[in-house]
Amino acid sequence: MPQKLLTDKKPTGLLAGRPALKICLVYAMGIVAGNYLPAIPVIILFSTITAVAAACILHSYRKSQLASMLVYLSLFMVGSAQYMIAVSGFPPAHIANIAQGGGNAAITGMIVEEPDIRTDRTYLTVAVDSLTWRNRDIKSSGRVLVKIKEPSKEFSFKDRIRFSGYLFAPGGSRIPGGFDFARYLNYREIFGMVVLSRGDDIEITRKPPSSWWSLLKFWSLDEFFINDMVAPARRILLEGYEKYLPSEYASLLAGFILGEKRNIPEAAAKLFRDTGTFHLMAVSGSNVGVIVAFVLFLLRPVNRRWRIIAVLLAIIFFSFLTRNEPSVVRASIMASIVMLGFYRQRNADSAGLLGFACLIILVFKPLWLFNAGFQLSVAACAGIIYFFPLFYKQDDRKNSLWLKGVRGLYAVIATTISAQIMVLPITAQYFNRLPLAGVLANIPMIGLAGILTIGGLIFLPFIIIGETTAMIFALPLKLLISVISPLLNFFAGLPAAVITVEPPGIWKIAVFYSVLYIVSEYIFTKRFSIKTTIILLTALCGLVWTSYLKGPQTESLTFIDCGPDRAILFSSNDGNNYLWYDCHEDDRCRQIELSLLRYLCKAGVNYIDTIFTNNKTLVRPLSSDIEVMAIIEHRELFNNEKNRTKGINQYYPLETILNKRVKFVCYKSDNNSEPLYDGYYYKLETIGGLCILAGGLSPYYVRRLKESAFILEIPWSVQPYGAIFEMLKAYPPALLVFSPEKGGIPSIRSKEMLTYMKNRTWAASINGSFRFRFEKSRIIADYMIESSE
Repeated sequence: MPQKLLTDKKPTGLLAGRPALKICLVYAMGIVAGNYLPAIPVIILFSTITAVAAACILHSYRKSQLASMLVYLSLFMVGSAQYMIAVSGFPPAHIANIAQGGGNAAITGMIVEEPDIRTDRTYLTVAVDSLTWRNRDIKSSGRVLVKIKEPSKEFSFKDRIRFSGYLFAPGGSRIPGGFDFARYLNYREIFGMVVLSRGDDIEITRKPPSSWWSLLKFWSLDEFFINDMVAPARRILLEGYEKYLPSEYASLLAGFILGEKRNIPEAAAKLFRDTGTFHLMAVSGSNVGVIVAFVLFLLRPVNRRWRIIAVLLAIIFFSFLTRNEPSVVRASIMASIVMLGFYRQRNADSAGLLGFACLIILVFKPLWLFNAGFQLSVAACAGIIYFFPLFYKQDDRKNSLWLKGVRGLYAVIATTISAQIMVLPITAQYFNRLPLAGVLANIPMIGLAGILTIGGLIFLPFIIIGETTAMIFALPLKLLISVISPLLNFFAGLPAAVITVEPPGIWKIAVFYSVLYIVSEYIFTKRFSIKTTIILLTALCGLVWTSYLKGPQTESLTFIDCGPDRAILFSSNDGNNYLWYDCHEDDRCRQIELSLLRYLCKAGVNYIDTIFTNNKTLVRPLSSDIEVMAIIEHRELFNNEKNRTKGINQYYPLETILNKRVKFVCYKSDNNSEPLYDGYYYKLETIGGLCILAGGLSPYYVRRLKESAFILEIPWSVQPYGAIFEMLKAYPPALLVFSPEKGGIPSIRSKEMLTYMKNRTWAASINGSFRFRFEKSRIIADYMIESSE
């Protein structure tokens, strides 16, 4: 009897008895590996076939373990091959290869996604059939993104269109940690882009017929479903929100229900980010769960089979209503599989179903694995599936209404904590922050978002019925939305509500999840997982070796590519960071958010000793994300009377020592002794010598630099001829850097006279971000991204 009990014992562990979850993990690792392996999908597929054949032979000889290992290896290789096929290996006529060459093209194709209409522009995703390029008619394939510089409602899903414009491949990130627009589009299978001024520049070659008989005869089901059901419902909802609610309330409600984040005010968006509740604006599992629960509640008296069918139809409609974002597609597939699983058996395994849902998605859309929304959605769902049963033990006893309410509140808290634990490292990786207040803020916000999701959808028939009913129904929605801002302000004001952090990287994330699993298994089940321990040790080894390979930290001078703005970061051995940032925009330094902050977070810079800038007001918002000790405007250094000396009929510099390392030098005018604020530069004492940052100098003053320097930074407007050319020949720097300025960015190739500076001339606008590291008496130059040269 004891032996029978021993043999009947089921295997334990996270992956035990869950083949779909195992296959999904191996397949996903293969997709990730495909990003680093050489692009040879044919060889990988051949190796896969060989491995499968060997596994079959071993299985026939009852070598089950070896056969299983070969099967998993083959799945790993299939994942790698599918990634390679998705991003490379296109035929010569594919739009990805043509867009790399660039040039004017006349393109014919079909709109394959619902048009993305915004307040100032429209985006169309077009599957290309053919094009005329370089006087050749080419049968092509692939997708292009068409940007129209105005809102346009002329186009619909499945319209065939023809247009002409300049075809180009979108640019990638030019700064470490920056947003890679090209990769973002590539993950959506878009490899080219065309920008048009007006919607009239596009010709619709075939417009779908409008009569019902024509619908039955010519239209496909997806055209009818999207164009005549989903798109009108979405449009009516958005227009109804804008008509019957204040603009800020309308944008928030559209975010909760439809994932429309574009019109949300920046102040409100910052509140959501700082409290870790911004995920509620990305339609995902919580929204789908609310829809499922609401439909099941409404159809309680209905037969179980018809309830399942109604839920599936509601899920499909809601997914298309929210434009099939990766997070909502994952949630929709997961919910559909769960409903079918519970229809077949009541005690379906949720973790296995999650693995099966993710596997289905990755088979058809392997690049979604790199989508932040997809990762956050899966992590949150996995956290709820794994941790919720550990935190919340089901109690079948009949309790009073008060006790049921307490247990319901505890269930909400347990669900929130379970999801938040799992998304922490991914949030740090993509958004460089840990919203610690999110654990508390999500408790009331998830319930509030659920109520608003149902209320916002039910708003649709009231809008259709008439203005009076819509205005009456809008009143409770206004009341609920009005609570959001003070609620989030309360949580954002808590101590350490949000912490800016350095992106952890894949090895630290692996260590986090491994430690989390080992500790939770030990605390809750008193089990010790050898497999997870091995994974943890592997991740620790990778973490140690990658840190070791980075080498010792040295002083460095980094020129950061911030578009038209000038950005330079000096990091010293004593841990201080000095930033030079000249903003050339009049109203707001958009590059601070788009480029600079992304680099600082990527580099782990969360403290700046001093910022030197041309406009203190525009740069001040930087201190809300980075700890800044001082912000100094260039002219402030010479406003004191003690720094003014009289001079007559001459230009001369005046030097102010800021500290032992940085000196500020400003040219003075001839008669009135006033400083010329466009005539300043900084001397930077380094280990190996002197660096001169003279990006603010006009050509007249650059000629007066009479010092040799390891690094000389001068503005674009300086031309290499005449006195400047002679000055550079007399005092040649080891490296010459051209910085952008407000007047424009001419091509660096116009400076061909600097032949003696070949391979020693740099510019962030051409090279992307780069860094000079100072080691003893030498300078080491690092490209921080792949050069565009």
